[in-house]
Amino acid sequence: MNFEIVKEYIKQAGLPNFRIKQVQEALFKKGISAWSEATNLPADLREKLTQDCPILSFKVAKVIVSRKDKAAKALLTLNDGLQIETVLLKPQDTWSVCVSSQVGCALHCSFCSTGKMGFKRDLTHEEITDQVLFWFQYLHKEKLGDRISGVVFMGMGEPLLNYLNVIKAAQELSSENHLNIGARHISISTSGIADKLHKLALDLPQANLAVSLHNADNKERSKLMPVNRKFDLDDLKKALEEYIAMTGRQVFLEYSVLENVNSRPEHIRKLADWIYSIKDNYLLHVNLIACNLGRGEKTDDRIVKDFAAGLKAMGIGVTIRKSMGNDILAACGQLATQK
Repeated sequence: MNFEIVKEYIKQAGLPNFRIKQVQEALFKKGISAWSEATNLPADLREKLTQDCPILSFKVAKVIVSRKDKAAKALLTLNDGLQIETVLLKPQDTWSVCVSSQVGCALHCSFCSTGKMGFKRDLTHEEITDQVLFWFQYLHKEKLGDRISGVVFMGMGEPLLNYLNVIKAAQELSSENHLNIGARHISISTSGIADKLHKLALDLPQANLAVSLHNADNKERSKLMPVNRKFDLDDLKKALEEYIAMTGRQVFLEYSVLENVNSRPEHIRKLADWIYSIKDNYLLHVNLIACNLGRGEKTDDRIVKDFAAGLKAMGIGVTIRKSMGNDILAACGQLATQK
């Protein structure tokens, strides 16, 4: 919902300013999914808004709910017919939303389903924020809660390659006039676009930064993640040192464990050495992930636990991130790439 358009619409109609507040309350407090539900508005205004100002910038093609976890995934069809995905998760006591920032992705990481799509286009800031608004509506409709507490830019696409729209979306989501999600509960995950981290520290200093690392050997990382050929581990190290110096914030290193690819003892040693080479490395924390392999399969938990134990023995802060939604293909791109 581009709320600025609605505000201008109300002003052009010569309606009093309190109608704007009523619309805000209906959208961002009550979670209406159709203007007809905004009973605090006059019937004629509801009809006009229905005709001229659609609440969401896409159609919902499919929603799949996990039988195992508190998770759901939606396939959304944009106005141009392209499709994206978004995921609702409740890993602990609060609901979070994983949003996509692009249709497809140009980075072609070898283990990522979205990379197989190729890059189609950037999402607008409205298409990004509407993913969160959709799940907010869903919570209200299904009586599952009345608040989205966190947002992670970890869905389809590379957020820092759609920089302006991602920043605008994050700022809008944290506004008290929108869903009022705390800036420290918004996370940006990047594959390592090193030259954008300085600007990110200026524009979103309170947001969380997660870097998809997955290997601490340049040659091997380049095979997994071709972006490493442009921004290698040395570039990333320098950018992270500057980012940490500017923000003082903890940075999360995402590491998807793939058996016999990046899971051996030498990989643990190289990862620990790389982390220790970074100034203020006490602000780096490793999130290990049992890689979602598709078809409901993932890396064996034992391998991930052994990797975590190895890092802990070397004094590295590490958490094994809970894997959710394997039964609904929750990894980004797995629905959109299905035939």
